[in-house]
Amino acid sequence: MDQLLMLRIGVAFVIALIYMLFDIFNKRNVPSVYAYATVIVGVLFTISYLNSMIIIESAAIAAAVSALGYLVYKIGQLGAADVIELAAISLILPVQPAAYLIQNAQLGLPFILSVFVATGIIALLMIPVYYVPRAARMMGKRFWSSITRKDLAKSLMTLGAYGIFTVFLILEANLGIAGIVVMAALMIGSSLTIAFERPIMDSMISFIPVSQFEEGDIVALSMMKKSEIAATRKKVKGFDRLVTYNIMKKMQKLRIKGKFPVYRQAMPLALPIFIGFVISILFGNLILLLF
Repeated sequence: MDQLLMLRIGVAFVIALIYMLFDIFNKRNVPSVYAYATVIVGVLFTISYLNSMIIIESAAIAAAVSALGYLVYKIGQLGAADVIELAAISLILPVQPAAYLIQNAQLGLPFILSVFVATGIIALLMIPVYYVPRAARMMGKRFWSSITRKDLAKSLMTLGAYGIFTVFLILEANLGIAGIVVMAALMIGSSLTIAFERPIMDSMISFIPVSQFEEGDIVALSMMKKSEIAATRKKVKGFDRLVTYNIMKKMQKLRIKGKFPVYRQAMPLALPIFIGFVISILFGNLILLLF
């Protein structure tokens, strides 16, 4: 790898690491100054290519990441800082470099696509590891009784489906060891998450009054009755999963009563993003390992 590429990787690594540290040790609160500074760093690295085609490509990838991330943020599945982090990384490293540990063509794919894939797999594995012990502590004896036969049946079906698909890939597509590891990670993470879905959900939720709302909170609409959702939306125009500043102020001004189920114990996503970044540098796009 040339020195400039190593510098890009090093800077992106440090940026992702600091995001992770803020997410873990600062209650998932990333300072706005730091977040926007990382975007400026990304823009400077994009400009440093001094090649109009690469600059346009990098800007287009970052714009797509930002637009898609914003949509996911608006439906309450991603934090604003996570979106900015991914955009900054895409500006620093627009195209997937050659994998450090394996010889596998990366087909000129966007680097951030590799990070998305690896992050998704790591997050899927981390969900049961992060939430199940927490749920067991919180629920006590109720923990095991909350797992239904239907959940276990769905989990076993998922396990079987992944197993059959993996055998098919081995026989028909010459799936290698690395690909088998990827499929095993998907299989284990998916089946465990489905089996422990109910206690995991309970461990993520806190019931809080409107006076304690914070901008960026995610309301668990699935834990509310349809009549409750309809009544709240009738009083507060635009009420949905994501609590924006305006929605929060409206609800506080109207003194909406009752407690709302809010995801207050969410896993710090910057951790799987950081791990996904490292995996993408070392192994490239994990999807390509399947082929």
